[in-house]
Amino acid sequence: MMATQEQIDAARRHIERLRDQHANDVIALVRLVDDGALKGEAGDRLAADLRAWDRGFKDLFTRALSLLDSFQPSEPSKGAASR
Repeated sequence: MMATQEQIDAARRHIERLRDQHANDVIALVRLVDDGALKGEAGDRLAADLRAWDRGFKDLFTRALSLLDSFQPSEPSKGAASR
């Protein structure tokens, strides 16, 4: 079964919400560490790990959105209400 344009749009909105939430959470964590919540070598390693994690997830979200762009929506089924 192929996805309709409505389903593709809903998936895009969900991925964008997850991306934004992730960015906000990671930024908050990095700020805590940078502001001294964890000092020394351990804090430096954690901050570097968080930044790497952030880059990895940004790439993941970008790939997911690109994949959605490649989908060709199916025609709405008969009897479905059009908008």
